[in-house]
Amino acid sequence: MDQQLQILINREWIAPWADRVLAFLSNYGAWAPWLLLLVVLGVIFGDFKLRTALLTIGLAVGLCDGIGVNILKHAVARPRPSQVEPGVRYVEMGLAPAHCPKIVGILSDPKVSYPHGTNLPEMPGLLLADAPTGRSFPSGHAANNMAVATVLILFYRRGGWFYLPIALSISYARIYTGSHWPLDVAAGILLGIIGGRAAFWIIQSLWRLWGKRFFPAQFATHPELI
Repeated sequence: MDQQLQILINREWIAPWADRVLAFLSNYGAWAPWLLLLVVLGVIFGDFKLRTALLTIGLAVGLCDGIGVNILKHAVARPRPSQVEPGVRYVEMGLAPAHCPKIVGILSDPKVSYPHGTNLPEMPGLLLADAPTGRSFPSGHAANNMAVATVLILFYRRGGWFYLPIALSISYARIYTGSHWPLDVAAGILLGIIGGRAAFWIIQSLWRLWGKRFFPAQFATHPELI
């Protein structure tokens, strides 16, 4: 079933606009610098709640990506669809013009290639490429973004739900572009929820334990994080 669903998402439920948008969402290098800029602005201009949420997000991503994803990837060592699945579409964001930020590549046509060259549809300009390397299970993109969504929901309740569609879209994009199997993404989502809640529990416990001693003024105003 995992393979069948991957085939449907990667090869059947496709459209030119989806190639462009989902390849962009799947490309961490395109939007990461702008996300980092938002984080820096949040740290500089944000209030206590936002800064604490950002600290918790940092811990959650560290737990998910640095520990959970890293350990599971090496333990399971599952190949990516683009490494082993015949006829898989590997979709990449278009290249940005010289001297332009990478994010501008969303305005260019995405690159669609077929690493294995078997069972290929008849398409003009078909590209045959080498299969990308890497371990597939679980999806780090799914885990990290779901961890962010979980922390934002814990801190901001209804206001934090705005990031959930973004996290789910990025997770879906990893299947669509041929980078992950659906089970990889499902495991990543579950890991992200666990990591986000674990990070919140750790930060909340440390604040209750040490907040009054080291940050008395802030603790008087915020005896609880939420």
